[in-house]
Amino acid sequence: MDFNRFLRERRHRWNRLGEILDRIDKNGFGGLEPAEVEELFALYRLVSSDLNLVQTRTGNPALIDYLESLVGRAYSNLSPPPEKNPFKTWKDIVRNRFPATIRAEKKLLAITVLAFLAGTMFGFVLTMVSPRTMEVFLPAEHLMMSPSERVERLENMERDGKSSVEGAGEHAAFSTFLFTHNIRVMVLGFALGLTFGIGTIVILFYNGAILGSIAAAYLQDGVMEFFIAWVGPHGSIELPCIIFGCMAGLMMARAQFRRDGGSFRAQIREMRPALVNILIGTATLLVIAGIIEGGFSQINEPTLPYEIKIAVAASLFVGLLVYLFRIPVNIDDGLEAT
Repeated sequence: MDFNRFLRERRHRWNRLGEILDRIDKNGFGGLEPAEVEELFALYRLVSSDLNLVQTRTGNPALIDYLESLVGRAYSNLSPPPEKNPFKTWKDIVRNRFPATIRAEKKLLAITVLAFLAGTMFGFVLTMVSPRTMEVFLPAEHLMMSPSERVERLENMERDGKSSVEGAGEHAAFSTFLFTHNIRVMVLGFALGLTFGIGTIVILFYNGAILGSIAAAYLQDGVMEFFIAWVGPHGSIELPCIIFGCMAGLMMARAQFRRDGGSFRAQIREMRPALVNILIGTATLLVIAGIIEGGFSQINEPTLPYEIKIAVAASLFVGLLVYLFRIPVNIDDGLEAT
C-alpha cells in the first residue's frame, strides 16, 4: 500500500469528520443540518474502514491513535445512551455523588459558611443594639406580635388542644414564609454566581443577617429556647441547603475568573455533573426539611418539651455532617472520596 497516497486520498474525510464532531461538542446535534447528520453516518463507516485498513496494513501508531479517537468520538455520539433507572441514578447521587461533590469543594464551602455567619453576627448585634432593625428584615404582617406574645399564644393553643385543629395559623404562615424564602435564596444565590460571585456573597450575608436579627429579637424577649426549638429541627437541614446552593454559585464564579480550564462555557460544561449533584442532593434535603417543618417543628410545649426538640435538632445537624464528611462514598469520576 502506498502510504503517502493513502494519506492524500483519505485525509480530507478525516478532517471533515473531526469538524462535524467539534460542532456537535459545541452545539449538539441541533447545530447540524439534516444532510450533515447523514454525512456523519457515512463518514463514520468510511473512517472505521480506514482505521481497519491502517491497523492491518501499516501499523502506524500515530495514525492509528488519531483514527481511533475519531471513530470513538463518532461512536459515542451515534450510539443510543444506555437506559438508566431514574431511582438508581437518584440514589447514587444522594448516597455518593452529592457528599463527594461537597467534599471536593471544601474551600468554597468554607467561604459560603463564613459569609453567612458574618451576616448572622451582624444582624444579631445590630438588633441587640437597635431592636427596630427587625423592621428592615421582615414583612410588616410578621411584626404584629412580639415574640413572647406569639409564643404564649401558641403554647395556650397547645394546652387547649387547638393547635392541630387551627394549625397555629399565624405561626405556620411564618414558617411557610421562611421556608419558601430560603428556597428562593438558594436558587438566587446559585444564579447570582454569574455576577463573579459578588451577588452570591451579598445574598449569603444579608440572609445571615435576617437570621441573626430574628434570633436577637427572641433573645431580648426572653424566649430564645422556643426560637431554637422552633427553627432548629428543620433549620439544621434547611439552612445548610442555602449554603450548598450558594456554593454552587461560587463554583460558576470561579469559572469566570479562571482561564486555565478553558473558556467559561467549556468549564461550565465540565462542572455540569457536579452542579447537578448539588441540585438533586439539596432538593432531597429540602424535602426532608419541609416534612420536619410542616409537622415536628410546629409542636410546642406542653405537648413536646423544647429540650427534646433542641436535642433532635442537634442530632439532625450532626447526622448531616457525618453524612456529608465521614461516611465513605463510592465514585469513579475523580471526585474526592475520603
